[in-house]
Amino acid sequence: MNTHITFVTVVQSGSFSAAAKQLHKTPSAISKQIAQLEQKLGVQLFDRTTRVLKITDAGQIYYERSCDIARRIDDTENELKEFSGEPGGLLRLTWPNALSTSPVTPFLAAFTHQYPKIVFDINVSVERRNLIEEKFDFAFRQGPLEDSSLVAIHLFDIEPLFVATPAFIAQFGHPNTLPELLTMPLITPSNMDLAKLLKPLAPDMDWSKFQRLHKGIGLMTFLELAKLGFSATLCFRHMVQSDLDNGTLIDITPSIPTPKQPIFLVYQNYQYMPAKHRVFIDAVKAEFCAA
Repeated sequence: MNTHITFVTVVQSGSFSAAAKQLHKTPSAISKQIAQLEQKLGVQLFDRTTRVLKITDAGQIYYERSCDIARRIDDTENELKEFSGEPGGLLRLTWPNALSTSPVTPFLAAFTHQYPKIVFDINVSVERRNLIEEKFDFAFRQGPLEDSSLVAIHLFDIEPLFVATPAFIAQFGHPNTLPELLTMPLITPSNMDLAKLLKPLAPDMDWSKFQRLHKGIGLMTFLELAKLGFSATLCFRHMVQSDLDNGTLIDITPSIPTPKQPIFLVYQNYQYMPAKHRVFIDAVKAEFCAA
């Protein structure tokens, strides 16, 4: 059996015994294969000094490369299958929940009409998923990018703002400054550093005074709570434009230049790219990056 497959299975299953069950081998046979691979490479792939099997830094690098190679083989096979026809197959996407009501979703709806043989596996998460390890094809990401090894295409910006109901404003008033806003009942995303986002707008403000703000995960839930008068909330304009238009919610953002958040399409820089990837990237550029 290919030692690369054995190695990847051990990493993903977390132990030699679990990998042995999956591969229908004995744990000793799996251990021997890994030892031979380590000897061949001249590096230690796993730390065996603890009760829990832990991958080393060298092992992590080898794992990521092995996954990439396996994925390229799959992509090549899929490309050959669709060589004589229109692009098709599965594309795995991920994005934060703030983008579920953004221009991303109508774009995907239009794309599926143009390429009906391409299907999507969509993961909406507040966490940034690892494209390589979790085998995502594309990610729509918000804010500054941390991994320079990925290709990133700037698509559009989204505007953060604070909203509340008319009844809430009648009770607590309309804030004119950021400190006034932050003394009101307010719910904000716990995965967003509010101080980091807004401190440039009020560098002299003592942020330690504002530790009793409601926090949590789920912008759509925050909006429902805000509509019930639970609190004001931080959200993005595209999520509430219809509510602002009909007066259900009021923009209570102080008159300060709240920084917009850039949205990117992010993907791996493949040497070989399947047709389904190419047409998706071309469609994204045509929709969001046209002059």
